[in-house]
Amino acid sequence: MTAAATPRSLLALAAVLALAVSCLQAAAKGTRYTVGGADGWRVPPPEDKERFYADWAANITFYVDDSVEFVYRNDSVMKVGKAGYYHCNETAPDADAAAPRDGTTLFVLDAPGAAYFASADLAHCNMGQRLAVDVLADRAAPEPWAAPGPSAHHSAAAPPTYSAARAVALALAVGFV
Repeated sequence: MTAAATPRSLLALAAVLALAVSCLQAAAKGTRYTVGGADGWRVPPPEDKERFYADWAANITFYVDDSVEFVYRNDSVMKVGKAGYYHCNETAPDADAAAPRDGTTLFVLDAPGAAYFASADLAHCNMGQRLAVDVLADRAAPEPWAAPGPSAHHSAAAPPTYSAARAVALALAVGFV
């Protein structure tokens, strides 16, 4: 005997599906990172100029669709190429108008690979105010049938990913049918 769908069960299913879509959209968006943390975008201390921003970035795994936010006063930032990062030799086409001097600048990491940023003030760049990040393609978890190899290192479980959110939403939706 087949049970007919009632208006109440259809409404419950619609609510669960709307919640699932909302969760999936939230899980698919990237993360925003404030460069330099609470210190913001500034000239690093002279004794730490080579490692200051590299050490900050080393604690983060960047993915496509994440963004880096630069917060600064009386400074600037621009996206540069590899040579501009290493040699501080790139300048904005119109130095007076190209880079804001106060405020916040947000760059979306829209492609995998290396992304380079530097102060548009060449003196600041030469004093270590530059950032290189490695951007990974996606956050997708390994497929469930791909068993991990043995590991000598133990680590904490990874946070739920888009795939985990999708599985939970599907389980909830099936449970209401």
